[in-house]
This record gives sequence, structure tokens and C-alpha cells, in this order.
Amino acid sequence: MGVTKHRAQKHDPAISAQAYEPRGAAEELFYSHEREVLLAGPAGTGKTRAALEKMFLCMQKYSSMRCLLARKTRVSLTQSALVTLEEKVLPAGHSISRGATRGRRTGYVLENGSELVLGGLDNADRVMSSEYDMILACEATELTLSDWEKLLTRLRHGIMPYQQAVAECNPSHPGHWLNVRANAGLMRRLVSRHEDNPIFFDRQTGLYTLAGQTYRATLERLSGVRRKRLLDGLWAAPEGLVYETFADHIISVTGADEQELDNAMPACAGLDWGWRDPTAVVVGVLRPDQRLYVVEEFYARRLPLEELAERVAALLKRWNVERCFADRSRPDLINLMRRHDVPCENAPLVSIAAGISLVESRFLADKLKIYSSCHHLIQEASEYQYAADESQKAGAAVQPGSDHAMDALRYMLTGLEIVMQCGNVSDPPDPHAPPVAAPSRDAHGRTFADVWGA
Repeated sequence: MGVTKHRAQKHDPAISAQAYEPRGAAEELFYSHEREVLLAGPAGTGKTRAALEKMFLCMQKYSSMRCLLARKTRVSLTQSALVTLEEKVLPAGHSISRGATRGRRTGYVLENGSELVLGGLDNADRVMSSEYDMILACEATELTLSDWEKLLTRLRHGIMPYQQAVAECNPSHPGHWLNVRANAGLMRRLVSRHEDNPIFFDRQTGLYTLAGQTYRATLERLSGVRRKRLLDGLWAAPEGLVYETFADHIISVTGADEQELDNAMPACAGLDWGWRDPTAVVVGVLRPDQRLYVVEEFYARRLPLEELAERVAALLKRWNVERCFADRSRPDLINLMRRHDVPCENAPLVSIAAGISLVESRFLADKLKIYSSCHHLIQEASEYQYAADESQKAGAAVQPGSDHAMDALRYMLTGLEIVMQCGNVSDPPDPHAPPVAAPSRDAHGRTFADVWGA
């Protein structure tokens, strides 16, 4: 595809004498035909403009093509990508920008019939009812993996010779599904630099412009993880993370992988209660090599108890879960789960420090893997930190907040450890509780205890 240079807006003094010319990652984007592209880098490297320039060029080149400009919410587009589109990408006075104001627009249409649709994932029905040749997701770290996969299903308009979805963003934590997906080779990764932005860097002199020096000086004042992400362009985690290698154990899963982890393998779960905070459930499947795979999660707030029990029961039944180790603070809810045939029991009486040690030991032995679809668990892991006082680390004093799925994971692993060692948790079940259903058996006639040792 030939790269067309667009005359910049006259009211933009920084580039008024220049036509747009893509550089670095932006130029790579212009020539890329891959179905999925991740365009990520520090703040101010021109990522959004580059992606919009390519989109507008394709609209001119391929008559009647359709593209989608999306973000997590439609309202967030108004003062971000649409400003860049109308003030820097579209030629001054172009007819496409006439009509409705930015906040009321649903799209832009060229005279050749090409259309740019605007949408937010907060109103997914409208977005998902159409087909597109190109999709640009701005600030893509706001999206979930489910959001992204839904968008991919709409790449089927067929007017362009290739269909493409571009995720544009600043880096986030290493375990973010975008980074994991790119590491797995499912997306082409393009890394932008400040040198790619002609407003900030002069190629002829090889020096930053005054605007570039000023902006980088602002970024250099940042500290910690924000500096690493916005200035250095790194997928970085905060200091003091409890599980520093968590991101190394996240795996992208194909349909074939899921078929390998079926009901013929023993499964367990961990459950942390919540109301204003979320109730979190994680499910683990144990393979014959004793590697545990966290395959699915449940994460919800303010659910009526009966609905909560029904949804948890459906999840655990789907994976043939035989032991669910729950936060022991709510024996009434444990009994409620049992009445819905959920094999729910008290999590072992194990300190937080000991539980963290068990989880960490599995990571160190490469015996714990996390499916990338468990995005709440992954997000919490990226924020799960020890308290600022280093003296608290030995006692595993962790900062409150991002610990719901983390607690569920810890309950599951501590319960699993005790079952594997002696077959029972440390305290007997409530004698007044309804009996737990008889354990189910796998395709070989084995029970959960047969495999794990009872």
C-alpha cells in the first residue's frame, strides 16, 4: 500500500509546514496486513494518529469499505481520538467532518461510500450488529479479552483485500492479556518510540524538538511503574508485587488445549465471599504431571444468594469439581452451597504467609499455569502488593483491595496441598450440614482422592 502524505492542519503551528509521514512503528503499521496488531509504546509517540491516518487512507483507497473506531465507552472517544481525527488527520474543512458535533456523531461517510463507525463496548449491540474491514481499538488496555474476541468476529466485510484489528495503547502490567497475546504470537507487536513523532523529534538534526524536550521532561518527573510504562514503554509491574513471576505463567489457550483438560481430570476450586466487594471463584484442573491449570474464574458483585449458588454450581459442574475450598468466615453460605450440590467446605486454617508460600512454590516449580481468559485474577495479580513497610513482608501483610481472586487462589492451593498430603482438611465438616453428594468418578473410575492420594 502506498503511503499518502496528508497536509497538516494550518492551525497546528508545530507541523503546519509538514505533510504527515509515518515513521518507525507507524510506518510498519501502514504496511502490515496481519489480522491482529498491537501498537504500544510510551505516551506521546503518535500511536493514535498513526492508526487513524492508516484508517483514513484505507477509506479513500477502498470504496465502500467499513471501519470501526472503538473504545471501552463511546463518550471517551469524543475528547480523545475524535479530536485527533478532526484536527490532525482530516484535511482542513473536509466535508466528512461537517454535520453533528463530535459527541453526537455515530460515524463519518466519504463520497466513495466508505464509512467510519464510532462505537463503545458499553453499547456493544450496536457495534456487534455490523461487519467491518478494519477495527481500531483506542486505549485497548481498557478492553477485556472477551471484548477483543467479539470485535474479531466482526472482521468479515470483505471489501479490503485483508481485514485488520489494531489495538493501540500505552503498556500496562506484564500479565495483561494484550501482552500475553502478543508474546504468544497471536498479534503482531509494533513498539512506538518518541523518535517516531515528528512533533517531538527532528530527523534532520537527530535531536528532540523543544516540544519533545518539554514533554519528555514531564514524563521524567514520573516515578515507579508509571515512569516505566509512559516514559520507557515497558510492560511493567509495581514494586513489591507478591507474585513477581505471575505473568510468566499465563498461557493463551486454543480450543485443542481446552479439550485436553476435560472432565476426565480431577478439578478443585477456591471461593472468596463478597457483596460490595466481588465474590470470586477460581477453578483448577490437575493434569497427570501434577501441573495445575487455573482454567476459569467467576467474579461478581451484589448477586442474590440463590442466584449466586446456582451460578457457582453451574461453573463447578462444568469442570466436574469435587472439592471447593471456601473462605471459612461464612459457614451459612457454605451450607447454602451444599444445598445446591456444591462440594463446598472450609478452607484450611493456614496463615496468609503460608498460603502465599504454597502458591509461590508452585510457580517456582513451574507447576501452576493461568489461562489468559482469567482476566480478573490476572488483573489482581498485577496489583497484589506487600505493604510498604518491608518488615511486614515476613508476615505477609498485603495491601487491601486487589485480593479477592487472589484469596480464592490461595484457598484452592492450600486445600489442594493438604488433600495431597493426607486426604483431609484440618477440621471436620459441620455435623449439622446436609450431606455432601457422593464423589463423582472420572472416565477411569477414579475419584478425586484416588488421584491426589487419600
